[in-house]
Amino acid sequence: MSKTVSRAGRPRSFDQQVALGDALDVFWRKGYEATSLDDLTEATQLSRSSFYAAFGSKRELLLHAYRRYADAFHADMKALAEEHDDANTALRAVVKAMVDARPDNRGCFCVNAIVELAPCDPELAELGRAHIQRMCALLEELITRRGTRRPLARSLAATLMTLTMGSAVFRKASVAEDTLKSVQKQALGLLDLG
Repeated sequence: MSKTVSRAGRPRSFDQQVALGDALDVFWRKGYEATSLDDLTEATQLSRSSFYAAFGSKRELLLHAYRRYADAFHADMKALAEEHDDANTALRAVVKAMVDARPDNRGCFCVNAIVELAPCDPELAELGRAHIQRMCALLEELITRRGTRRPLARSLAATLMTLTMGSAVFRKASVAEDTLKSVQKQALGLLDLG
C-alpha cells in the first residue's frame, strides 16, 4: 500500500494580512471604481499573477477588505464599551467615537463602500446590512443595559446608527467641523429620550 504524501504549496513571500491592509487603504482613499489593478499591485508589492493567486480579483479583495474593516470597527467599539462599567457612559463613549471626525476626512470605509457599490452589488449590500445590524445590536444592548425597554432601545439604536453613518458621509464631503459637532450633540441628546 503506497502512502500519499501531501506537500504544502510554496510559502508566500509576503504577509497576506499586511497586503490586505495596504489594499484596504487604497480602496479607502480612492474608492472601488477609481482604484486600478496597478494601484493595488503597487500598494501590495505583488505581481499581477501573485495578486490573482492571493486574492482572486479586485472585487474579491474589496469584499475581504470590507469584512476586515467591519470586524475591526465592531471589535473596537465593543472594547470601548467594555472600558466603562456604567452602561450610560459606555453608550455615550461609543456614539461619540462613531461620530467623531477623522482628521483626514476619508469617512468610514464601510459607509463609503455601501454608498458607492451597494445599489449594484448584492453581496456588498448584504455585507453592509450585516455590519449595520451588528452595530445596531451593540448599541441596542448598551441602551437596554441602561433600563430602556427593548422596542424603544431598538428604535433608538437604529436612529443613532443612521446619525453616525450620515455623519460619516458628511466627513467624506468635508462638511464643516461645527456641523459635525452639532450632529454629535444631537445624537448624544437622543440618549436622554431612552
